[in-house]
Amino acid sequence: MQAPFRLLQTLRGTVEPGLLLATGVATSTFVATPLILPAVAVRFEIGTGMAGLFSAAQLGLFVVGSWGAPRLVEPSRRVFVASLVMLAAASGISIIAPAFSVFVASRALAGLALGVLTWLAYSQVFGDTERTGDIAVIGPLTGVLAAPLIGLALRAGDDRTVFSVLAALALVPLVSIPNFSVSGTASKGRNKAVPQALVLIVALALVTFGGAGVFVFLGAAAVEQYGMDPFVVSLVFSANAAAGIPSARWRGARRYSGAWFVLPALFAAVLGFADQQPLYWVLVTTWGFCFWMAIPGIYNLLAERSRFPADRAGDAQAAMAAGRAFAPLAGGIVVGTGGFEALGLAGAAVMLVGAAVMLAVERSDTGKFDHNGSL
Repeated sequence: MQAPFRLLQTLRGTVEPGLLLATGVATSTFVATPLILPAVAVRFEIGTGMAGLFSAAQLGLFVVGSWGAPRLVEPSRRVFVASLVMLAAASGISIIAPAFSVFVASRALAGLALGVLTWLAYSQVFGDTERTGDIAVIGPLTGVLAAPLIGLALRAGDDRTVFSVLAALALVPLVSIPNFSVSGTASKGRNKAVPQALVLIVALALVTFGGAGVFVFLGAAAVEQYGMDPFVVSLVFSANAAAGIPSARWRGARRYSGAWFVLPALFAAVLGFADQQPLYWVLVTTWGFCFWMAIPGIYNLLAERSRFPADRAGDAQAAMAAGRAFAPLAGGIVVGTGGFEALGLAGAAVMLVGAAVMLAVERSDTGKFDHNGSL
């Protein structure tokens, strides 16, 4: 039980605590999405596929925030504070939303704030392998703690109880507002991505599109197809996050990181056809290890193939968010027409394409930079 807290102690010296806290808040919000989706459908008396629209809106504005912020503002304490206040307000509106359309709008506002916060965090570490890993590990570390907390909140009430918790959490990073450096960003305007960096960004969008299209409906599949209790499902998501801690913190070489997306692709296909709860536990948990083994390595590869690595921090986050934004829409259509089986196969195919592109770029010896802008 002390392991997560010992890990946090090791991160304090490399990354500002406020950035770690904000990353944890963002992760908690995204962890909540697949868990609360069935409750949202019940609350507004709509289908599961339709309920997925709120996730699409949230991630769609995440794209706007993470892609647009570095083009409009510089990292600063003021932007950090404003984003957190906006996030808390959005969760507050989600609690009292009288109609699904208002609820979707509130989650879009939350997505905008989350996009800016994520860009702020990665803009300070992108291109630094160790510090990027320290930010990345906050994702699975938070998931271990957040998933059971959200499960308990759902058991105690409904999705409004969860948003009450999220609104309170959004204000926690204000206790340690970080100082920001703009040295990692291009001060003379934005620089376009070179071809190989652009290809990697597209590949990131593909693997997250395919993976999220399945993952966002895994909570609903667990209840409807596997016959699992929502709180038990939250424990599986916690195990998924816990499995990602050692892989996110791995300090060794991460060669051929794209290959780690092959296993989740296979898991997605199997999960759509199976109905055994032990198998659900194993596959969803192992998915977390594979995902976090891949992501820091792909970030490092993107930095290596970029003339200005810090400029690509927001682009990478935006690309992944774009994939996640369209995933619920596409996933909802596939679930509605072909069920979870068709969803698993479709998601697996898209992930495999993205993984193949990543491997092709890494195997190429061209396009490497020394991070001073020279080949």
